[in-house]
Amino acid sequence: MSDNQDMTLHRAALPADARALVRFQGEFAAAVERLTREAIAAGRWNTPEDVKLDPSDPASWAYWLYKTGKPIVRGMPGRGVEEHFEPFRRSRFELLPAGFEVESELTMSASGDLMCTRGLDGATDRLYEDVADLIFGADIAYANLESTLTTGEIVPTVVSADDTPRINLTPAQYQTVVSHRGRRYDVVQLANNHILDCGEEGVRTTLARLARDGIEQVGVNATAEDAGRPRITELKGLRIGWVAHTFSVNFKPFPDGMPWIVNMTPFHLVPNPDISVIEGQIRACRDAGCDLVFVALHWGLEFEFYPHPDQAKWAHRFADAGADAVIGHHPHVPQPVEIYRPAQDPSRAVPILYSLGNLTSVVSGASYVVSLVARLRIATGRMGSTRRTVIAGLDLTPVVLVAQGEAEQEILKLVPAATLLQQSHEPTMSAYVNEIASYADIVLGKAWREEAPA
Repeated sequence: MSDNQDMTLHRAALPADARALVRFQGEFAAAVERLTREAIAAGRWNTPEDVKLDPSDPASWAYWLYKTGKPIVRGMPGRGVEEHFEPFRRSRFELLPAGFEVESELTMSASGDLMCTRGLDGATDRLYEDVADLIFGADIAYANLESTLTTGEIVPTVVSADDTPRINLTPAQYQTVVSHRGRRYDVVQLANNHILDCGEEGVRTTLARLARDGIEQVGVNATAEDAGRPRITELKGLRIGWVAHTFSVNFKPFPDGMPWIVNMTPFHLVPNPDISVIEGQIRACRDAGCDLVFVALHWGLEFEFYPHPDQAKWAHRFADAGADAVIGHHPHVPQPVEIYRPAQDPSRAVPILYSLGNLTSVVSGASYVVSLVARLRIATGRMGSTRRTVIAGLDLTPVVLVAQGEAEQEILKLVPAATLLQQSHEPTMSAYVNEIASYADIVLGKAWREEAPA
């Protein structure tokens, strides 16, 4: 812990859920309220529904807003979703193929959404101090940077019928979320639904700052030529191919003549999205001699603790095409993982992380402040006469965003959920921590409660 005068951890002074950010008015607001009352009276929305995302449709917003206050903790009815994930409700997986002779090992951490939120100011080198080794102690650290830098005005994050919300960072807030005491994320994803919040200017400003700081980015293309090439990084001696896509840019227009600037595949927006581009990019990374290929996707339905059944179908196709892991984010809550073994090579275990959740959240509801930090164990060695690099293991640690300090002096902190659960708290905070733990149980089972971070 730091030398902060008030060492007590408490719920952050953020809105309880996203309904506090909504600014609907007039007939649109009335329609949202009416549709919500009708759905509740009919006993709907306790399980997921196939509601297409459409900002012009009050029914879409009604469903979205309802979930922000009462996240859905069940899988889609009749699709066997919960049964499918039951064997994977744990936090430790040993995945090294039988007979594999390990020559060297590395680790990679993967974290969820980094968003601008109140309490980041003053939290530099303190936000991560209780999870710094978990995240930055890995040989490679990855996260989704879901906030852009801009030279323009930083506007409040609000939701209206006229526009989708902006999430922007000041340079100081950016520094807080991407680094800790000289250590930084090695790779951040920019292909997400907020990347065009400030248009091309926001993209270029963000790219310039990341380049200055030596942080690789995936999912955004500086030129049309870049969009046509495999995205490959050289990190810790590994040649890693990245295929990073977002399902949406929040219906913002692409800059004129730049349809290539963000990798986008419209999962959830159209009935049968064309995923052949992603499959082709995976194969291009393989053809380029990559040791590993990661598919990083901003996808999924918000405030739902199980993925849509179609996501498993798509993820399996990506693994079959050659992906070594699928890393997902966007739902703002964590979701169960799956270990998939392609039929053509059952010795290869492909972790599918459907949603890691928020690392830094704009609201403080118990379901939103718990996220997963994944640690992938990477081994290079031999199977028989063939030299390979494989995912040897997966460790999942739930972490929680809480706060220290009072009122305007409050700063945000990330704390392992097991540590938080084992501490003593006053009754209100204790009930809050127990609620947070119950959401982690949905994803991981209960064994994580006794486990120290990897």
